[in-house]
Amino acid sequence: MSEHRRMLPFDLADERYCVAIDRVRNVLERGALDADDADGVVAGRLDADGQTIRVVNLKRLFGASVEIHRGGEIEPGERVVVFDSRTGGEVDAWLVDEVYSAVRIDVAAVDRPSNTVPHVEGVVDADGERALWVDADSINGS
Repeated sequence: MSEHRRMLPFDLADERYCVAIDRVRNVLERGALDADDADGVVAGRLDADGQTIRVVNLKRLFGASVEIHRGGEIEPGERVVVFDSRTGGEVDAWLVDEVYSAVRIDVAAVDRPSNTVPHVEGVVDADGERALWVDADSINGS
């Protein structure tokens, strides 16, 4: 019997990615990123639900060749995927492009990379679309 996992697909530029949905708390379409806290791959911080959330810009992390958003309002077509809090209570989120409905993937059918690719578990079929499975723990910490 195959093991299945629920995944949340999303886009970065022209590439499809997905992340296991078990730690995803929410997807935000609106908000303002505090540019004063932007540094490296961090797009800034966002206040939501009474918490300050660190927002990682996955476009920068994965080297997507598109304009990098840094601070200001979340733009149309962008989303913030918010994760459950980590040990110590810090909350992380990712700035991505479009987010799609959750899908189920067959874990046995994951095409694992032959060499280590940072933050990527493998390539999956997400409802007929090729998607890179991103490991949330390796980006957010545990």
